[in-house]
Amino acid sequence: MNAARLALIGAALALSLSATDRISLNGEWKFAPDYTGAGDRNNWQGTAVKDTEWDRVTVPHVWGMDPRYPFFIGPCWYRKTITIPEAVVDRNLRLRFEAVFQHATVWLNGSKLGEHEGGYTPFEFDITSLAQPGKPNLLVVKADNRWTETTIPGLKGWMDDGGIIRDAWLIVSPTVFIANQKIEAAPDPRTGAARIHVRTWVRNTLDRAAEAALSLDVEGASATAAARPIPAGATVPIDVDFTLPPERVRLWKLDQPSLYELTTRIASDPTPLVRSFGIRTFEVRGTQLLLNGQPIRLAGANRIPSSPVHGQDDPAAFAAEDLKLMKQAGMVFARMSHYALSQSVLDWADRNGMLLVEEAGNWGLAVAQLTSPVVRASFQSQLQEMIERDWNRPSIVAWSVGNEFASDTPEGVQWVKEMASLVKTFDLTRPITFASNHMSLTPRPPETEGSIYADYVSINVYGSAARNAALIDATHQRYPNKPLVITEYGFRADLMDDETEREEWFRQMFAFVRARPFVSGLSVWSFNDYRSRYVGTSPDGYRKWGMVDEQRNPRGSYFVMRHEMSGVQIKAAQLESGKLTVRLAARLDFPLFPPAPLQLRIRFTDSAGRPVETPTRPVELLPSGAETSVAISAPAGTVRFRGEILRNGFPVMTFGQVEP
Repeated sequence: MNAARLALIGAALALSLSATDRISLNGEWKFAPDYTGAGDRNNWQGTAVKDTEWDRVTVPHVWGMDPRYPFFIGPCWYRKTITIPEAVVDRNLRLRFEAVFQHATVWLNGSKLGEHEGGYTPFEFDITSLAQPGKPNLLVVKADNRWTETTIPGLKGWMDDGGIIRDAWLIVSPTVFIANQKIEAAPDPRTGAARIHVRTWVRNTLDRAAEAALSLDVEGASATAAARPIPAGATVPIDVDFTLPPERVRLWKLDQPSLYELTTRIASDPTPLVRSFGIRTFEVRGTQLLLNGQPIRLAGANRIPSSPVHGQDDPAAFAAEDLKLMKQAGMVFARMSHYALSQSVLDWADRNGMLLVEEAGNWGLAVAQLTSPVVRASFQSQLQEMIERDWNRPSIVAWSVGNEFASDTPEGVQWVKEMASLVKTFDLTRPITFASNHMSLTPRPPETEGSIYADYVSINVYGSAARNAALIDATHQRYPNKPLVITEYGFRADLMDDETEREEWFRQMFAFVRARPFVSGLSVWSFNDYRSRYVGTSPDGYRKWGMVDEQRNPRGSYFVMRHEMSGVQIKAAQLESGKLTVRLAARLDFPLFPPAPLQLRIRFTDSAGRPVETPTRPVELLPSGAETSVAISAPAGTVRFRGEILRNGFPVMTFGQVEP
């Protein structure tokens, strides 16, 4: 950390001695791969180690993407000297890592702080007693990307991109501070108001009892909690309930994702805690999934953040480009990954409207692993870390307890039962599911497979479109009273003679799903081609399942998806006598979007293809199955036109010319 940065930190802390500060530890670190296990033998965590010849890297860092260390499997060491200003005396100090892949061990000044298993969830260590304010402090992290029989998620289909792959922080706070907060906001269909329940965990790090009083505010609606005693060294939850009046209620919707900010103040900390949330419902009713009381049947895609540039790091700008492509192709409802999603993905989904099912790592666990105390403890820990990080996000609509594990065994059934029960101790507001590939074409009792304990059934199907349809029907017969979501289906691009064959395969799948009203979701594997060490990977190192390739160039199947999953059909578009008439209809089958405002944007061009005018017109709210016509005067000189249907500003369908 350079002198200028230290001076800024010192000044900031001196000016706000009782405020919470988050100081980034990103940037330059010393780094060394450990080829022979020398780090543990020679105490690389110690202050006596000479690291002047170590390499320099920039955190967040994915060593598999560093040209010096491609494909390295094993432990690597990071070292950074930080000077903590003297102004932090009588403050609480914590180190927070958003993610270290896969297994992390952390030391400060040669003392071991602890270990963390799992490459996608955050963890913290309290360093108050070990930190040396006003002096250099040595922070050391050993990251190990090796897999064992007890490693979560289990099977792997992506690269072992080890490293400090997300942000790292030094958090400086008062000795009594807000440790976490859960916001549950539910609209009242009778009154139009919204009931907001807030649970705030206050931590007292002192060796004596303290008191904490809270005040909360959202858009002028406020509530308070009188001073509560907090025993020494304890963390106490404080519950507050209040109501947002109808005139201030804006439901969070897929295409109108309204967000609120809750501001919470505690007397010991002048820096308020600000958390965003949305007001919405997502529920299971019979064989339907409903968003804010409206039935939905929507498409999605699995996305693997293993890019040629960033690896498993998922910078906000990169994630936004992917998600924009997905949104424009109607891929808005998915269990997107086999592990906790990056904050950049969730921030975008909250702000722009996507429905995501978040999954704790359990991919392909066998019976022995499902019953292993080590595996179960690791899964439960990562599950809790994921839920407690993301439970305020309106884009998260369900939790998944695994993917393609032995769910048709007694041990697998028991896993779902127990883990679903565990999830409900953290969050009662969202349904629970998991992705099964252990369904059968032959009739079997529902209680012999774990989906009996899921709120809705999720299945992965790979095969011909006709066989997939048969498996979907057999699963529905097994669980006739539950919604069904297809969490994975797809066909590799490099296993087809050409892309047109793949495009036709997708059209067949869409036709089968449209004919089955009990299917609420259809998520393709996968949105993108991805780097992999998995058996069967193409010689260039990529698995070519994507609607787009690794450089995000769309394949023909992407445009088929975009056309078929727009939720809108163009019945006619005719340019005649200086007027363009467009007749369009909202789908009644699949996909089924909740009604939302649309816009029609037309680009009129002359005989040379030069733009003449590009007007935009609103489209009346279209309930499912409804049709409407929009007439637009064409300016002089118009010969051709190209139209776009916009939903929430995203162009979800084009017409007037054949798509590329």
